Amino acid sequence: MYPMRLGKMVVHLLDSLNMLNLMPFRSIHMNKPIFVWIKSLKFSANLPTANCELISSNSLVNAITSAEIARNCQASHGFAQMILSHDYQGNTVICAIKAISTKCTEQQYIQMVNSVHDHRDILVGRFLRLLSYVTLNELQPFVDFILNKDEILKLFMNSEASYKHHHSYKGGLFEHSIEVAEMTYQNARHLGHSNVECQTGLIAALFHDIGKIYPALNTNNVKYCPGPHESYAFALLAKPLGELGTSNSRIFSMLSDLLAVKPYGHKTRYAIEHILKLADRTSAESNFAKSQFKALPADYYFTKVNGDLIYRLNNQ
Repeated sequence: MYPMRLGKMVVHLLDSLNMLNLMPFRSIHMNKPIFVWIKSLKFSANLPTANCELISSNSLVNAITSAEIARNCQASHGFAQMILSHDYQGNTVICAIKAISTKCTEQQYIQMVNSVHDHRDILVGRFLRLLSYVTLNELQPFVDFILNKDEILKLFMNSEASYKHHHSYKGGLFEHSIEVAEMTYQNARHLGHSNVECQTGLIAALFHDIGKIYPALNTNNVKYCPGPHESYAFALLAKPLGELGTSNSRIFSMLSDLLAVKPYGHKTRYAIEHILKLADRTSAESNFAKSQFKALPADYYFTKVNGDLIYRLNNQ
């Protein structure tokens, strides 16, 4: 099923910061954190090491780490974020592991990575990490809904967010929704909002545009189709919203208000609505601005759009 990449690793020393000092004789490059699925994590019988079999970028990888790092991650299988490093001999070593709780199964994870446009497993990882932040029992039906509705999830991951404005490409809706949810949740936390507000804001942000896939569910046309997507969202989310309304009317009222269309003269009832609104606009305008430079040479630092100049700074 997967191409096999085997790496033999030697662990020489553990430092006080729970990281590995890998030596063969020269320094090695530390990679950025990546999302993986741990298939197994087994301790060595006679050495202070552990062997790990994991799925990364749709490949099966064998790696090694220290016994201490393996113990501290408190998971022998499942979804995780890792820092991997390679020495000059091609050996792969796990330098850090952070287990991430998820209701997703290994098979679902593989299906999502294979289904998302361009197999962008980083988006799947960010999506599952967002769902892991939802710990309130009242909001669990929304997590179950999106993970267990295969057709809806596939469309959510592969649809456009708009016709010609922002994220107007396959997979754009998924990317935009993740960006808005990440900014809403993190900004709400930094600004001292309660845990229930942060999690409700996350759910509202993640699903604020899900109604855009509603026409595709009822037609053979998967292209972006303008329509009252806020109203469509309530149709798609009817079941989890109904369960929430039964279990906690106050959270239901807040979430419904955040998801609803805002008519002219609308007065904000919840402070977190400002955070969600700005996150939505930031994601959209940032993507639109970057798209205007896509076909231009790297050294172009401004362009004109509808008579207005847009500037950028590139790395020298």
